Amino acid sequence: MSKARNGQNAKVQSGNEEKIDLEAILRARMSDFSPSEQNLAAYMLDSIQTLPFETGSSIAQAVGVSEMTVSRFVRGLGFENLRDLKNRLRVSVAEKDSDIDDYMARFQMRGRQQALQESLRLELDAIVKAYALTTTDIWDEAASALAKARTVYVVGFQASKGLAMDFASRLLWARPNVIFVDNASGTFGEIICADPKQSLVVMVDTAAYAARGIKLAEKLKSMQMPLIIVTDKFSHWAFAYTRFVFEAHTHVKTFWDSTASLSAVLNLMIDAVATKLGPKAKRNFAMMSDMGGLFGEFVGGSYLRRKD
Repeated sequence: MSKARNGQNAKVQSGNEEKIDLEAILRARMSDFSPSEQNLAAYMLDSIQTLPFETGSSIAQAVGVSEMTVSRFVRGLGFENLRDLKNRLRVSVAEKDSDIDDYMARFQMRGRQQALQESLRLELDAIVKAYALTTTDIWDEAASALAKARTVYVVGFQASKGLAMDFASRLLWARPNVIFVDNASGTFGEIICADPKQSLVVMVDTAAYAARGIKLAEKLKSMQMPLIIVTDKFSHWAFAYTRFVFEAHTHVKTFWDSTASLSAVLNLMIDAVATKLGPKAKRNFAMMSDMGGLFGEFVGGSYLRRKD
């Protein structure tokens, strides 16, 4: 790859350090890359904020290529090596910390969008608070319970049903025996007939809370079935049924309350379970990838080969 076409014009001087616009460099070259290089470029675009902390090995494993391929790709972009790229990228990433303030300024200048300024701040604050839940002891206990249970049942109601389905389908890539209960029978028989010592239920619900959800929670409590509830902060109803309650801020002053923080909590919960399971989660992910390939469910690419 010639340095004459490597996006050098996307570099500018910042004081005594040179910052780069890696996104501009990669996107300008994307059509010229080989398939493996395109996978590398896509991974770097998705990981720009964390790329300064990656190694050649971690990138290679994530994309499914050799470290040599990573090194050649980086040099082809015009950098001496991966360390050179990361050193220059750190300058760019640090300066992007002020992007949120830039967005705020834009909202102030766009008439009716001005009202979204406070909504954005509330949304970002809700995400930060969702991440803060992962530092608590109760979070660690819940993640351990999710990792150890033989079977995990997931339920959601009304507007929260989609979040629950997404959580169940993605948790299944980290561990087996995850079942989304659609309650077609109207009895929640799959859960009620399960062994409380070998099972766990994850319930996702938001205001106005589903009457069926309250009744199910009451039944599970009487059965001593472990229950994790992910909900909002409009009331603290869930604590009457379980210690494992994770409340997220959803009120961001938009027409509908936002589910972004709930989604963050559920995604972080999957990550915590995968971390607990370690190699078992990686083997399960590989098995699911093979099944996806067998049934032709997914378009090919680096995602299904990830092992990180």
